[in-house]
Amino acid sequence: MLCYGVSEPNDKKDHMITALSQPYKIKDLDLRNRFVMAPMTRKQSPGGVPTSIVAEYYHRRAAGGVGLLITEGTVVEHRLAANSDQIPRIAEDTAAAWQAVLAKIEPTGSKTFVQLWHQGPINRPGIAARSVVEEGREVVVQAEGKALQELFNAFVAGAVSAQKIGFDGIELHGAHGYLIDSFLRAGQLAFVCDLVREIRRQVGPVYPLGIRFSQWTVRDFEAKQFATPQELEKTLLALKDAGIDFLHASTRRFWLPEFDGSDLNLAGWSKKIADLPTITVGNVGLVTGEFFGDGPQSKQELMRRFDRGEFDLVAIGRPLLSDADWCNKVVDGLQDEIIDFNDEALKVYP
Repeated sequence: MLCYGVSEPNDKKDHMITALSQPYKIKDLDLRNRFVMAPMTRKQSPGGVPTSIVAEYYHRRAAGGVGLLITEGTVVEHRLAANSDQIPRIAEDTAAAWQAVLAKIEPTGSKTFVQLWHQGPINRPGIAARSVVEEGREVVVQAEGKALQELFNAFVAGAVSAQKIGFDGIELHGAHGYLIDSFLRAGQLAFVCDLVREIRRQVGPVYPLGIRFSQWTVRDFEAKQFATPQELEKTLLALKDAGIDFLHASTRRFWLPEFDGSDLNLAGWSKKIADLPTITVGNVGLVTGEFFGDGPQSKQELMRRFDRGEFDLVAIGRPLLSDADWCNKVVDGLQDEIIDFNDEALKVYP
């Protein structure tokens, strides 16, 4: 039975503040601490163009103590990339708007990665590694030939634009059943690796380039594309060889083991296999009482995993929607002042 630190002394409980407040380096990029803002779709960019309100949204979280912001999914230029014109785009006509966002963040000392996204088979109509037929009608076409090359080019162009705009790095959205993930699940790892290699060639050797990946999808929370650590290893080592610098292992609950026979979570296995900078995520701090308690969702359990070397950075999601100052309050010992997340927070912006 796992011990979640019920009898830990007070100085051990404060270990999280000390450890996660330490700087970290991805390639040549210095991060001021280990706290990451997880990408969360907000749909507040009319016509795909981020506004001054979007800039304020990110600025508040940066000023609130986050060391690294990963933008909400930002779609590449492709006709089937998004199901809403409120989702931000990365393109020539959005460059100035994104630069204004970055200018708002920069004085805080936080760094910003853009997450490049295409909804792929989740969109209707969609495009993916494999076609999808529903009620006798093809709603997702298979990407092949010219259509496949268009997708490839769109991601490369988005990456080049991101670097020119001034983002500090890039995260490819390869999780949750979206476009890149559809290729991983279809056994077409070579396409994803070729894409990574070309982006790496275009942006150079030191520009941070990572990927978010998952077992679960938005259509199936219980999905598992990797049945064993060996299957995960095949994918991660290939991506590392292609030029990936960091891994963002998306799970819904950070404290749950990923494979039988070990209590390592997905981030832990990823770090062990690839030995790359790794981000853990999954309901970290979602319920303040649980996080500052003694159970499996607690900060003691998070730090037990950190101390074992399972991850380097921790992504915070919904708690930052309800309380932009969450990180600062945690570090300053002001947990009684934290505003707990509830569904009403989803309606608040910025």
